[in-house]
Amino acid sequence: MDKTRRPIPWLSGGLATLVAFLIVAAILPNCDRAVVDHTFNPPRIYIQPQPLVVCFYLALTFIPVLCIFILGRRWIFFQWFGWAVLAFLLASMFFV
Repeated sequence: MDKTRRPIPWLSGGLATLVAFLIVAAILPNCDRAVVDHTFNPPRIYIQPQPLVVCFYLALTFIPVLCIFILGRRWIFFQWFGWAVLAFLLASMFFV
């Protein structure tokens, strides 16, 4: 009574990884914040990195990839859910 499991979805998982890398490569250069320092005359502008925002974007893009690789093997719902999240992120990347 052993259930046969589907194989690991290497093709869709690899494609999802490439899409996630594309999203990360487009989003990460825009994560820095410009801060104006008014103590100098003329005011100076500094660029500050935001590591929490970067971690949030990385988690938001690669958790669906893990859903496709790990959970999509057993439950097809998680594979569809992962692709839906990646498609939403890809669409929001172009329209925001």
